[in-house]
Amino acid sequence: MKNLYESFKDYVAVEMLDGENKYQAEGFGLQDAKKGIIFESFPPVLHLQLKRFEYDIQRDAMVKINDRHEFPFEIDLDEFLDSNADRSQPWVYKLHGVLVHSGDLHGGHYFALIKPDRETRWLKFDDDRVTPVTDKEVLEENFGGEALNGIPPSLQRNQVRAMKRFTNAYMLVYIRESAINEVLAPFTDEDTPPHLSRLNFKLNKHFLNRFSERRLDEERLQIEAKKREREEQHLFLTAKVQ
Repeated sequence: MKNLYESFKDYVAVEMLDGENKYQAEGFGLQDAKKGIIFESFPPVLHLQLKRFEYDIQRDAMVKINDRHEFPFEIDLDEFLDSNADRSQPWVYKLHGVLVHSGDLHGGHYFALIKPDRETRWLKFDDDRVTPVTDKEVLEENFGGEALNGIPPSLQRNQVRAMKRFTNAYMLVYIRESAINEVLAPFTDEDTPPHLSRLNFKLNKHFLNRFSERRLDEERLQIEAKKREREEQHLFLTAKVQ
């Protein structure tokens, strides 16, 4: 599938079981049937895992799939729901997280692109670095497929060999638009469970104690060093050579 919409469409496609592929119904024998998946609802936070790794029978090994797969900032999933599903609110989802793998099957690097709320721009979380990114860095650069270092599509036909992209998204996080304010509500002290608050207090107290002990040890060593220096002054003589 070339994009997320087609992936959903293929996922809910109905397969006809007829002819030599009839369904064996217990007590009724072979019957014509329809096989498929029906969604009755979707969760407020929707995690979609893209199949970037699979077993290759010919190679007898796991391989990474770097094919191009496009995903949007917004997707309406209404048409993929059962006809009796609750439609009191739209089933529109907004992209708020992209998990990326850069490399091949045997190694690589992971980082995340996150939009923390409605207003804040997209941020890239790469180890200890957090930097703002453009829409292109969120979408186009993580679709996978082949890239030609910014060469326009009109000129790409003249290129003999395209550069394969090994950096691509493997998981997407969408939030239902009607639930964004609740899911991404500002964090408050009340949101921290009591046992974690107590643990945090104990840890802070522990580190403060350790810090105080270290400072006292350093001061004690400095005092002892100055004391030894005074005691050993008579062992040394200052001489001037002209």
